[in-house]
Amino acid sequence: MKKNIAKLFIIFIIIIIITVMLIIILSKKIMPIYINYSESEMKRVVTTVINKTINDIEINDDLFIVKNNDDIKIVDYDPKVLNKIISSISNNVYDNLKLIEKMDLDTLNKFNLDKSIFYVPSGIVFNSIVLNNLGPKIPVKLEIIESVNPNIETKVTEYGINNSLIEVNIKVNACVRMILPLSSRDIEITVIVPLTVKIIQGSIPEYYFGDLRKNN
Repeated sequence: MKKNIAKLFIIFIIIIIITVMLIIILSKKIMPIYINYSESEMKRVVTTVINKTINDIEINDDLFIVKNNDDIKIVDYDPKVLNKIISSISNNVYDNLKLIEKMDLDTLNKFNLDKSIFYVPSGIVFNSIVLNNLGPKIPVKLEIIESVNPNIETKVTEYGINNSLIEVNIKVNACVRMILPLSSRDIEITVIVPLTVKIIQGSIPEYYFGDLRKNN
């Protein structure tokens, strides 16, 4: 009887050791695959939220102040309008991500997200389209850990004859925590979204395509 108990105890210990070894192997081999996939999906989700949030904000020509100085046009931002836009983007993006974190159903539906933001198919470890949907799906959640920081970026290029095309982009930095059942990772996501475009018309130059033109 004692020998049987001793054998069962040894078998139990062996099973525990094998289980622990399998967990270690799985953690080293499989978890990086799940984490990389989840990180890619999380960036996609946050990028979608940022893009849609900014697109819902109305931008008009009040953003620009154009002044004439002889033949030169000086273009600048209206600081009040600019600050209002930046503040609105920062607050709206943060609020939307916070509502997603809290699993607000209306917000999740607005961005076509599941209750756990998204799921990772366990079959992705096989790296096969056929096997991707096999096995249980792993839920991934989002937690926003810092405020959203938007910044304005401007690009000016020549447009036609003596005109300028001003492109204004908004660069948004957001830091979120991706939470899986057995792991988590902080991700910093940067998204650049076109905000508005304006054409500044200049005067016709005195010398144009080899023909001398007189000023009227």
